[in-house]
Amino acid sequence: KTGATKRLSAKDLHKDIQAFITTIRKEKMTDEQQQPPQTTATKKNESGGGGGKKKKNKAPPPPPKVEREWTTEMQQDFERILSVGEECISEKELKGLITAKGRGSENAHGFNLYDGFEPSGRMHIAQGVFKAMNVNKCTFPGTNGTFVFWVADWFALMNDKMGGDLEKIKIVGQYLIEVWKAAGMDLSNVVFKWASEEITNRADTYWPTMLDVARRFNVTRIKKCCQIMGRLEGSLSSAQVLYPLMQCTDVFFLRADICQLGVDQRKVNMLAREYCDAANIKRKPVILSHHMLYGLKAGQEKMSKSDPDSAVFMEDAAEDVERKIMAAYCPSKVEESDAGATAEEVDAGKESMQLVEDKLKNPCLDYIDNIIFSPPDATFVAGETTYTDYASVKEDFLSGKITEEQLKRGLIN
Repeated sequence: KTGATKRLSAKDLHKDIQAFITTIRKEKMTDEQQQPPQTTATKKNESGGGGGKKKKNKAPPPPPKVEREWTTEMQQDFERILSVGEECISEKELKGLITAKGRGSENAHGFNLYDGFEPSGRMHIAQGVFKAMNVNKCTFPGTNGTFVFWVADWFALMNDKMGGDLEKIKIVGQYLIEVWKAAGMDLSNVVFKWASEEITNRADTYWPTMLDVARRFNVTRIKKCCQIMGRLEGSLSSAQVLYPLMQCTDVFFLRADICQLGVDQRKVNMLAREYCDAANIKRKPVILSHHMLYGLKAGQEKMSKSDPDSAVFMEDAAEDVERKIMAAYCPSKVEESDAGATAEEVDAGKESMQLVEDKLKNPCLDYIDNIIFSPPDATFVAGETTYTDYASVKEDFLSGKITEEQLKRGLIN
């Protein structure tokens, strides 16, 4: 550098480049002349000797994978988690998951269970008490499982809940979380993620996955999932058609190993497994579908938030609980049902939410079975008798040994 800027012509620049290349070549030749000559022995040593083809050093084969021993504690985890579901797809896959990621495994993170909920109003005991007990079973200390709750605020918006007001929906979401705390849900292995925040922050991951799910299924298959929204197949808005596609995407976005939702969500969970086949995803999510508690009125396959007398709500006063239970449908004999629906009335949204046949459909017995007797060593008192198992309660009620009033009073207490 001379301190002055010199403007070179193209011809001068070409000469400078050629001179630089010539200098580099001379330096390389000088370095090679200074290296000692390579003898025949040296060449043989480098080539492996023998003058034949150069031998390649093969890497030793990996050691065979040793299957972990299935312990008593792992079996207890398996049975406890399995007890949550009315159906498990599949038990073999659940065992494999516990072996790979569960108690005592080398997987520090463990396995993820997922459930999503719309903040859409008051919380009834099916969503409150029943869910809290199921979560505690799945995240029992040492199980190595984390329960991820997907606070589906955008989904509530698509489903036109709370008048489509997102701010009100978020307030309800906070309320539901506080109710679960009060209901005794152990939050040490529970994570709450808000759909609106997570999808916005990781849009580059979420939306391409959703589009890939969408292109692999036709509209007819998606509309068959309408029951997840509590809607009829023939009355879906355009936004509600997106709902199943996004819920299917959630499974992979949240890296869920187990979809632990109600039977009413089964079809979209199965859609996620079908997507795994279409997209060549090896490990499918395990589907663990819990029972849907009956509504308090005859013919109600689940509690309804829109009908205050069809459900016991978490903030109901004691007198409200008593009034609702005493007025509840409580048959001791199977009643004749109406004639079957005509072909014109068949709609995916009207399909049964019960996987186990129950012709009696008595909500009081249902709550005794799935809530009262859910904890270990639970008891139920009817009249002067204390019961330690549900089967005996049902038998005595059907035989008339327990009266309807005694059954209901025991449930209220």
